Amino acid sequence: LSTCDYSDIEGLIHDLMEEHEKDKVAIALPSIRVDAFSVDLIKEIQKVKKTGLTFAPEAGSQRMRDIINKGLTEERILEATRNAFESGWNKIKLYFIIGLPYETLEDCAGIGDLAGKMADEYFALPKNVRAKGLSITVSTSILVPKPFTPFQWAPMARLEEVDEKINAVKGSIKSRSIHYNYHEQKTSYMEAVFARGDRRLSEVLIKAFEKGAKFDGWSEYFSFDIWKEALAECNVDGDFFTYRERGYDEILPWDFIDIGVTRKYLERENEKAKKAELTQNCRKGCTGCGVNVNFKEGECFEGAILNKVY
Repeated sequence: LSTCDYSDIEGLIHDLMEEHEKDKVAIALPSIRVDAFSVDLIKEIQKVKKTGLTFAPEAGSQRMRDIINKGLTEERILEATRNAFESGWNKIKLYFIIGLPYETLEDCAGIGDLAGKMADEYFALPKNVRAKGLSITVSTSILVPKPFTPFQWAPMARLEEVDEKINAVKGSIKSRSIHYNYHEQKTSYMEAVFARGDRRLSEVLIKAFEKGAKFDGWSEYFSFDIWKEALAECNVDGDFFTYRERGYDEILPWDFIDIGVTRKYLERENEKAKKAELTQNCRKGCTGCGVNVNFKEGECFEGAILNKVY
């Protein structure tokens, strides 16, 4: 959940702390949007104790952040990092995604470069200002192009490509204060199969269960061999769902579901991604996704300007 998408997150945290601080109840946010991060917010969070601080820049290079419409600059990321260090934090987790469409190895190397610049912000502070012992944990997950997103037509990065991208991140990390964790590729593959597959996957699921598959979210239970056997016995090609690029004219397995956002809007956003063109936040004005027409009357946000819905 993107908790900081809530428009009055600072007010909410303040009220919760005012009510529960006396009972020594601390608040931790699962992930903080860097563009929603502020000194006031961080001061509220640390009133009882410094809980974990997690930022999600998503991509290491500005080009990739624009492609995924993150709307976040390197300057803003470093500013938030500096504020955190000045406020006494010395342990930060960073979440990134690799395997994004139109991504290069240079973009992946940008993840380590960005983490290095964040470490530089810590060491640039006087020793009497910063907390002792810097630790930055970089975590990458593999993109599964999900239904109802602009990337639903894109292929998932193949395992060998992901290996190269992981190595590019590893090679770009220079500081001993930066630690790197990455997601298991084979579980991401199965996530993609089920996220992008059709009704034939129901037979695969039953077959895998009969073969002993259980608790697959836990690495000690996950068996990729079981799933490969189940796919083969059900004559289902997992690569067909994961590694194949789709055209706009193809009928997708989930097209019969109406989420309010129009297919044309997602197509336009995908084309904008190819050119690294940003789309403004809905709060600044309607971008014509269709949900305000298909699911409700009136405006999505107070003060938003309704544009033509294509």
